[in-house]
Amino acid sequence: MRETGFTHVVLNTAYPLQLSAFFSALGWQIQKMPTTEDTSAFWGVETTGELTRCVAPAETCEVLLLSMPPDVPPLRPMDCPVTTPGGLFDVNMRTWESEWARTFLQQHGWRELVPAVAWQFGEVETSEGLYIQDDGIVMAVMQRLHPPLEGIEFDRMSDIFNSTQMVRDVEQTLAFLRLLGFERFIHHAGPLPGDGPKVLQLEAHPVESSSIHLSIAHPRAVMSGSIELIDVPQYPLPVLDVPVSGGRGIRALCIPCDDIDAAFTAIDTSEWAANVCQSLQDRQLPGCLDGHSFSVIAPDGGRLDLYQR
Repeated sequence: MRETGFTHVVLNTAYPLQLSAFFSALGWQIQKMPTTEDTSAFWGVETTGELTRCVAPAETCEVLLLSMPPDVPPLRPMDCPVTTPGGLFDVNMRTWESEWARTFLQQHGWRELVPAVAWQFGEVETSEGLYIQDDGIVMAVMQRLHPPLEGIEFDRMSDIFNSTQMVRDVEQTLAFLRLLGFERFIHHAGPLPGDGPKVLQLEAHPVESSSIHLSIAHPRAVMSGSIELIDVPQYPLPVLDVPVSGGRGIRALCIPCDDIDAAFTAIDTSEWAANVCQSLQDRQLPGCLDGHSFSVIAPDGGRLDLYQR
């Protein structure tokens, strides 16, 4: 059905100038444009507003900033525990230096949610910290410590290469993603080694009872455009009621299709047919998203927009 994972991230924000300044400082191209009737109907924003396209230097990733009033509630409450299921939890970017990234992010309206800690996953040692801004958007920032990161070029911080969903059941969400061409290529079951539990705010629990299920899925088993799923079976939390109509935060991941009719049919004839929230049709949307599209809600409320030009 496709060879790539997600290519665009849609952010609903009351602070578009602050976020666009953050991406601009990293060398992303910034383009402002008015919202259209299709934009308004598809993502639930005001027709009189404007949106901002932020295009990564490598042009492999885009962020769309949709303006919203600050009194619109966040999709995920600002104070909910990290592992709370519901919606799209974070977007992930790489850095060459965690301390530099910490200062840079704080200068652009982000604050620490979880301070960076070093932990090992298999043979890979990584420093990872979580940051949050005033819409409730969470960013995971990762520095590869060992072995050295090879074959990936970026200046200070990378494009957005991964997004995490906290879910009730990893296997259930994987079954849903397989209908869209995603396959698991990384899996972990058990406690996170070293300081890993701190990243998920699980350090207060005994190691033997803080096991997680973590899976990463992509159509071609690569990290760029991949979706990460995490559940914590021994410490389940109530699932957030993420409004389909929208709110501030990470609104959607956008995924290109080679055959969007087949993708829509796969969902529409499955047990998740009722999760389609925007039907398949031709729409005038920004940039590469212009063309045929539909939208579907994942089992725990994360929105995925499928498109074909």
